[in-house]
Amino acid sequence: METPSDDFDVEQAEIIKIIEGKERRTPESSAGKFVWNKFNGDLVCRVVKEFLRKHLSKQVRVVGPNAYIDGYPAEFDLLLVTGSAIPAAFTNAYRDGDVRFVIEVKRHSYMAPEFPERLLSQFNTLRKQYPNVDCTYLTIRETWNPKKTDPISYVGNLRRVLEPQYRVFCLAESRTQEIVSGQWREFVNHLVSG
Repeated sequence: METPSDDFDVEQAEIIKIIEGKERRTPESSAGKFVWNKFNGDLVCRVVKEFLRKHLSKQVRVVGPNAYIDGYPAEFDLLLVTGSAIPAAFTNAYRDGDVRFVIEVKRHSYMAPEFPERLLSQFNTLRKQYPNVDCTYLTIRETWNPKKTDPISYVGNLRRVLEPQYRVFCLAESRTQEIVSGQWREFVNHLVSG
C-alpha cells in the first residue's frame, strides 16, 4: 500500500480502513439468503459524508444517504445542497434550486456491461430537467488495472462513457488493494469548486 503523503491521502486511507472494518458479509454457506448490500451501501455513504463534511464551507452541506430532489422520482446516495436548504416536510427531498451535486457512491460495483450507459442516461435525464445540478460518481474499490487475459477496467469503462461530462473517482484498486493516490483530493476539489 502506498504511504500517505498529505492530509487528503491520510483521509483516503482512513475512509477505506473504516469501511473495510465495518462492512458485513454473508457467509458463502448461506448463498441465496439475505445479504448485506443495503447495509454496506448505507455505511459507505455515511463514511464518505462524514469525511466530505470536513471540507465544505458553511454555504454548502452534504445530505443523505437516501436523498431526493423534490419532484424527481429517483433516490440519490448523497446530495450537495446549499447550507440553508431545508427538505420538504416529512421527507429528505430538497428543492432543485438548492441542489448543487448528485453523488452516486458505490463500495465496489460488480457492474453489468450496460451499467455505465445506464448511469449516463440517468445523469443526462436529470441534467436535462435540472441544468444547474451536476453529477459525479465515486467508488471505494474498483478494478483499475486488470491483469487477466480479457481485461475489464471498470473504472476505465466508466470514465470512457461518463467523462468528461461527469467525473469518475476511485479510491483504491480492488485487485491489488492499493490506494489510488490523489483521488480523494480530486473528488473533494471537484465538488467544492463545481
